[in-house]
Amino acid sequence: MYSRSNSLTLADMMPLKTPENNEITYLEADINYTIFHLKNGTKIVSSFTLKKYETDAQLNDFLRVHKSFLLNPQFIKHFNKKGKKGTIQLTNGEVLEVSRRKLNMVKTKINIHQNKNL
Repeated sequence: MYSRSNSLTLADMMPLKTPENNEITYLEADINYTIFHLKNGTKIVSSFTLKKYETDAQLNDFLRVHKSFLLNPQFIKHFNKKGKKGTIQLTNGEVLEVSRRKLNMVKTKINIHQNKNL
């Protein structure tokens, strides 16, 4: 059973799904849709844009690292910066690109998140 305080409601063709924030690895933009990537490997497609979810209060800890990705910092394994390029490796092995304009912001927020969890 999901509690409303830590969950997000998605609208799609299936009945409403409400994954917990700690189940969401990252969100990926796909034109005017958003793909939720869950830690168990499941993908859920929503008919809302990534921008809508970026402003959602339930996801305020998530990081917008690229125009196509909004990720949960709980699943960051490693941040790699080489010159003007950056990538983030997730705990599931996936590697996501970091926008060059967001490199410093991402590095700062990752450090803050890691210090908060110590």
